[in-house]
Amino acid sequence: VGLIGVIVVLRPGATQFELGHLAALTAAICSAVAAVIMRKIGRDERSAVLLLYPMMANFVVMGCAMPFVYEPVSGLHLGGFATIAVLGFMGALFHIAAYRTAPAVVVAPMQYSQILWAVAYGAFFFGETPARNTAIGAGIIIASGLYVVFREGGSTASRTTPVLRTQTRYLLGTVPRIGALRRIWRRNRAAAAKAPTT
Repeated sequence: VGLIGVIVVLRPGATQFELGHLAALTAAICSAVAAVIMRKIGRDERSAVLLLYPMMANFVVMGCAMPFVYEPVSGLHLGGFATIAVLGFMGALFHIAAYRTAPAVVVAPMQYSQILWAVAYGAFFFGETPARNTAIGAGIIIASGLYVVFREGGSTASRTTPVLRTQTRYLLGTVPRIGALRRIWRRNRAAAAKAPTT
């Protein structure tokens, strides 16, 4: 249903497919993968680790592109960048906390509220008003997200514990997990105990 809303917003055929559309699709795919990874390892990894690596990757990619599009930045704009950085950092922390405490299928649809914020910011800062198709498509997307939230909220949680939640985690982020090695060692030890002695 959410995909139908996206199609209504994009209106395939009304505009020519450009790099911006491909960038938006790639961003959506990467965001979905990041959400799954965050849900999978969020309970075992520190927040600093979950924040540091994406920030480093973003820094490298944007740094490589900067020489081609660099423009001098005024002090006022630097202050705006600092504000965005602080708000983005806080948002990332809340994002991680949400995926740690709730299923991804419940948290992900809540991001559809970004549509409402985008419309509000566009109207307030730029005097923009959403087109009819955009409003209808956004309504469909938000309704599908709310349906998932209410449906999953009334279901019972799974009793299956993820494997990562049972593995040992050391204080240092560079120390590898030893759960798999420990299982192999126990299996070999049990096999050796059962082997006949001569």
